[in-house]
Amino acid sequence: MKTIMVTETMGKQERFEENKHPDSQICDVIDINGTVIVEGEDSGESGWEKRHGEIEKQREAIRQRVRNTKIGNAVIRPAKPKPTISDTGEKQVAVYARVSTKSTDQTSSIENQTLYYQKKVQDTPNWNLHEIYSDEGKSGTSMQHREAFKRMIEDAASKQIDLILCASVSRFARNMSDCLTQVRQLKSMNPSHPVGVYFETENIYTLDPDSNQSLAIHAMLADWESANKSRRMILSYDQRICTGQYPIVDLLGYRHTKEGELIIQPEEAITVRFIFLAFIGGYDCNEIAAILTEHERPTLKGRTDWNAGMVRNIISNERRWGDLEARKTIVIDYVEHKSKKNEEDRISAYEVGHHQGIVSPEIAKAANMVASTRGKMETGIPDLKVIPKGSLKGFISVYPSWKGVSHKAFMDICQQAYDFEELKSLEQEVKLWMGEGQSKVLFMQLSGYYVPHGIYFLNRSMPSLTIGERGLKFNKACHWKLDDCRHIEVLYHPIIQTIIIRKSDGEDCNSVEWKHADGKYVTQVPATAFSEAIYENLHWKKGLSFRFRGITKERGTVKMIYFSLDEPQILVGKSYREKEIADGSEGEDTVRFIPYRETDEADTDCQLNEADCAYPAEWKKNRMGVNYFSRKKRDKMMDMVTERDILSRGMVVENPMIGKIPGRDEILKELDELLMSM
Repeated sequence: MKTIMVTETMGKQERFEENKHPDSQICDVIDINGTVIVEGEDSGESGWEKRHGEIEKQREAIRQRVRNTKIGNAVIRPAKPKPTISDTGEKQVAVYARVSTKSTDQTSSIENQTLYYQKKVQDTPNWNLHEIYSDEGKSGTSMQHREAFKRMIEDAASKQIDLILCASVSRFARNMSDCLTQVRQLKSMNPSHPVGVYFETENIYTLDPDSNQSLAIHAMLADWESANKSRRMILSYDQRICTGQYPIVDLLGYRHTKEGELIIQPEEAITVRFIFLAFIGGYDCNEIAAILTEHERPTLKGRTDWNAGMVRNIISNERRWGDLEARKTIVIDYVEHKSKKNEEDRISAYEVGHHQGIVSPEIAKAANMVASTRGKMETGIPDLKVIPKGSLKGFISVYPSWKGVSHKAFMDICQQAYDFEELKSLEQEVKLWMGEGQSKVLFMQLSGYYVPHGIYFLNRSMPSLTIGERGLKFNKACHWKLDDCRHIEVLYHPIIQTIIIRKSDGEDCNSVEWKHADGKYVTQVPATAFSEAIYENLHWKKGLSFRFRGITKERGTVKMIYFSLDEPQILVGKSYREKEIADGSEGEDTVRFIPYRETDEADTDCQLNEADCAYPAEWKKNRMGVNYFSRKKRDKMMDMVTERDILSRGMVVENPMIGKIPGRDEILKELDELLMSM
């Protein structure tokens, strides 16, 4: 017997081992594991030869059956010839032309396409020109803004068109998916009336079945070319930015030269300057837009109807004050043309003083600070005023809702009211008040006694001020003490750490609405930046609010309420209180004391809802009071306040955060002059 062992290598069977029995032709085929694949037979003919013979018999039978088949009476009908644009049937022909930009070269291109196809349709028998659809300055990567193309598809759907002529696949669409989808739609939207597209450059007629693969290849190439073009443009932009050749375009107030310079257009510059000054003068964007529309001031495109968005865009564009930022946004999808803010995703540049500005950087900064302030600022940019003399010397008039303030700005402005010696003396006085300094007085009656902190005696009938991270909150007693006036003015002294509120006539740009026209009290004043400055000055921990007792001073016919910020009642959130209880640190005391400054080690991260009251931890160590002598020295300044002091308006000073800008009166005067020139 003959035994053949085989193994499978690379899908093919090869002979592994062969054992022959001299007295037999029987052959078994087994695999490498010993499993029999083909069992040998005892005949003289091998199994392989037998099977091969059977297969040949089957093949011969098939051949004979095919040769003997007869057609009979069947009629063979041939298929129609493949469709071509040369069909003799009458056709309504549409032409689609597109260019991606509105440059002069592209304009001539689309005009040449129009003339060429008009003549081609005219010279072709049985062709009637339905319409030439053209999209000028539209990208082929998306269907979004191609209105003529969309209208052509709608006309084809209503069977008004039989054939569409287009110069090339890339003119029809640069997006492979859009191209193939639209071609399929034209063929299948009306099965009895398919619409074909003929791409002349590629010689492709879409109703020809053999055109499908060729069209797919050319559509893919157009898509690839579009992607490649996008990459080339990104690289070109990168190179131009790195070499200082920033892309420059015309905008309202400027025209650009071939050299990339921006030249001011005087007439348009009037509109731009009016927008900035009106905004910081107290007009909102809607009011400014209405004025410009009324005076028929033209936009860059020649329109005379304005809206708030157009005004905001001008205020926020850095080129209006002489700077230039290149590549603010980037396109993240060249097909859908979706863009996003450039957050260092690609190379960008910002150049200060690139060209002459229509407004100064200071005016622009002031306008953008007003724009960033929450809520409507009815008075525009407020004046920062400091009282130069009297018992309220150094107090700064503050519009609490404005963001254009900081701790450093308050300190700089306050110090302008004092000479060097006065400032040094005042700082020493403050140290004595706070118990941080040494008095030169050796002995004084009652100097060893302590006066309890006034906040311990606070009740509902007393004025109180609560300062949180987002603003100020006054209780109703403050309204009663100031005779329910309509407006107040807020004064702040960052060195002696005192806030004063007093009546205002409402005409001052720093006036704060105190009572609505319907008689409802305004108890909360938004003051995010102002609160932040106070927290920074006094090193208060975030997550806590602080309440202060107010003391009323009445002089003649005028009143004021002052709040000393060195005697706080601390409002602690519920979560912090629960943390104290869990830690076992609350104790048995009725009065709670906690660290409240950033320099303290204890953590006071908490929410302010459902607040509990506490007091500074150091008060417990200092016998819960202030030295009588120190208290008298601190109160001396307020005791000396006169009626004239309370009525003092102060002088306008430069805001260190902005720089020099025209005063409010100057702004209003120039606005009148600009309106006259429109």
